[in-house]
Amino acid sequence: MATRVRDWATVDYYALLGVDPSADAETVIRAYREQAKQWHPDATHDAAAAERFHDVAAAYAVLSDRGMRREYDRVRAELRPVVRTEPAPAPRAPQRRRAKPWTRRKAVTVMISGVLITVLGVGAAALTWSMHEHDARQRARFVPVVGARLPASGYVSFVTKSGERIRVPEPRRHGDPSGLGPTVKVRYDPANPEHVIVDDTSAARDITFAIVALKLLVGGPVFTAFGARRLRSSTV
Repeated sequence: MATRVRDWATVDYYALLGVDPSADAETVIRAYREQAKQWHPDATHDAAAAERFHDVAAAYAVLSDRGMRREYDRVRAELRPVVRTEPAPAPRAPQRRRAKPWTRRKAVTVMISGVLITVLGVGAAALTWSMHEHDARQRARFVPVVGARLPASGYVSFVTKSGERIRVPEPRRHGDPSGLGPTVKVRYDPANPEHVIVDDTSAARDITFAIVALKLLVGGPVFTAFGARRLRSSTV
């Protein structure tokens, strides 16, 4: 049995007959007959024919017997080297780059920037309120009238409450997309009727300035607090 097991481990009987390991009995018989005709010593003068024929006959003897073939397959399976497949390594999560520690100088810079932004916010808020109050006082003091635009001249003509006709350059209307109507609402200074302003609200301008001031007043303290916090952590 030891010799047979050794032979079975080194000789592929399926390859000798030219059949697949899953071939049925009929296929094995046909393959043996074809090989026997080719390698029979009486059919060729090749010196190696007898040895080849002996190998084919041995292969047929094993594979044509159901029990021996089962035993042959078992021995071959046990002696076949096992290929171990190592599990693929799990993909490594990308490492996050560590943030550089804050230096004292950087923390102080951020804190001072926050203070400056806050100061700018206070200034923007004060300027917005000042312009709003100035326009409100001016509108309250000036007299509203409807003037007539003078075509192709850039002037406007209106009559004051005292009956005086005034002809002055039309004041600039910021944000007026058209300015093409025949009339225009203006306000004149009673002490100097030639001093004319546009009879229009400055709400849009005030809201824009107020939003800018609010952003500065919110962002400034945030930067200041953040810089101060980083400064404390850098000195610990």
